[in-house]
Amino acid sequence: MYCTRCGLQLEDSDLYCARCGQPTRPDLTPPLAQPRRLTRAVREKKIGGVCAGFARYLGMDVTLMRILWLALLFVSGGIAGLVYLGAWIVMPREDEPAAA
Repeated sequence: MYCTRCGLQLEDSDLYCARCGQPTRPDLTPPLAQPRRLTRAVREKKIGGVCAGFARYLGMDVTLMRILWLALLFVSGGIAGLVYLGAWIVMPREDEPAAA
């Protein structure tokens, strides 16, 4: 079997061409998933939506994320508060379009 894009000879068990990356059997390759974005979740927010955004991005419970932020706030001597404020400023809201 040969690659339809670059002509490299392939083994029957190859799913992708080693030279150009072309899938050899498109019916077996899964579609590309949309990349996750780290955004502030304004619908689930308590203060700024930062904890809810991090929880959604990491696949965690939002309550556990809030507890972790509070623990970090006390352990770090306030540095976590500055990080939270920075994340609040930098993270886009979930309803804003992505910058291209």
